[in-house]
Amino acid sequence: MLIHIIFYFWMMLNIVLFIYASLEITLMIYALFSKKKNTTVELSTYPKVTIQLPVYNEKFVVERLIDSVVKIEYPIDSLEIQILDDSTDETSEIITTKVIQYIKLGFNIKHIRRENRVGFKAGALDFAMPISEGQFIAIFDADFIPDPLFLKNTIPHFNNPKIGVVQTRWTHINEKFSFITRAQAIMLNTHFSIEHLGRTSSGAFINFNGTAGVWRKRCIEDAGGWQADTLTEDLDLSFRAQIKGWKFKYLFDTESPAELPITLDAYKTQQFRWSKGSAECVRKNTKLLWASKSTFWSKLIGTAHLVNSSIFIIVFFLILTSPIVFWLSKQGLIHYSNSNIIPYISLFITVSIAVMFFTGHLIIAKNKWREILFFLPNFYMFLAMSISISLYMVIGVIEGYIGKVSEFVRTPKFNIISNSATLKQNYTFKKEDNILVFELLILCYGVFAFAIGLNYQDLLMANYGFIITLGFTLKVFFSKYVFRF
Repeated sequence: MLIHIIFYFWMMLNIVLFIYASLEITLMIYALFSKKKNTTVELSTYPKVTIQLPVYNEKFVVERLIDSVVKIEYPIDSLEIQILDDSTDETSEIITTKVIQYIKLGFNIKHIRRENRVGFKAGALDFAMPISEGQFIAIFDADFIPDPLFLKNTIPHFNNPKIGVVQTRWTHINEKFSFITRAQAIMLNTHFSIEHLGRTSSGAFINFNGTAGVWRKRCIEDAGGWQADTLTEDLDLSFRAQIKGWKFKYLFDTESPAELPITLDAYKTQQFRWSKGSAECVRKNTKLLWASKSTFWSKLIGTAHLVNSSIFIIVFFLILTSPIVFWLSKQGLIHYSNSNIIPYISLFITVSIAVMFFTGHLIIAKNKWREILFFLPNFYMFLAMSISISLYMVIGVIEGYIGKVSEFVRTPKFNIISNSATLKQNYTFKKEDNILVFELLILCYGVFAFAIGLNYQDLLMANYGFIITLGFTLKVFFSKYVFRF
């Protein structure tokens, strides 16, 4: 009886993934036919702009950030720079030195400190709102290197009074550093091509990505301001603003370079925050979305967007059950006689995921032939990395749904771009010994899946087991290691 319950639940989850994959493929079709180059608009006047740089213990990259921001081409008397510094290390001393340097050069640059870190990044942004001088607010995280033409490319689009946000596309200054950064680039490139292009061209909601974008100050105020009750304050405010009727503009052809995490631990920290924050936004914004005057398509795609991280729960369950279902089917204990569509659904899901990431990555790639050649091994590592943090993501999503409050843990960046650079100092991470025990068990389970795949000469199952084994081997034994290949 229990076997059949697991089996039918396994089939239902495959159908849910099929629906989700179908929506993603629909967005891919929209993205392929979307307009990727925006019309150039010249500025006739230069409205006051505030650039906000929220930082916390960013001693390796903060100097680079400030030096790049002051190079942005915009009239100096129409520009304000606010460094929102919650740091507890020598980052503050570095900022003080740079601020003094650029004040002497005539820049309106301010070093803003708070008494505490209440609300984390959202709290810092909200704290600075009343004292910001700009009509528009640009935001950059510490690891970004803004293009000098950033404001000239973004501000003109606010000539449309309905535009509340202009978001630019992230690029990656260290994409070729290692297989970890190349795998992340595949994920992010797909987000900024397939998802952002597909959503915006189909009339659905998109999100401000927390950085490399510009807000109309009145839009922030109208939507209720920055709020710290989720770990993804950017996604939360994005949905509240669009529910209120504000429009978002996405500039695919305007690039904003940034640094990718170079260790699996750093990547896991980032993905945990995004996943848990998305689940918190589901609780907070889904009812508001469906009660709004938005179109059905916006509500459907918006809901799929919000529950995106919840897919980890399904993926994790399938990781645990698929080898068992495979083995039981080989033993004749279960069969597909009344559900022979399931193998085709599984095939559709697998192919759809591969095609979507291949297409999304290729849309952005400059050297397309090189990316075609190396896509398969990089995608393979992306799957292994995604599986390796799946347990951690599931915990984050569940915590988000039950409302467990946790600290905003920043993604550590090291200012390491080339393979020859030296890692001066590592960051410490919270120990997760209990999780490690389960991850070791899943690693062994991956070996089992690989073995039964080989035993029954089923290459798909053997490959599936190998990906699980590879992913959890990386997570358990090499999560802090800096790979350079």
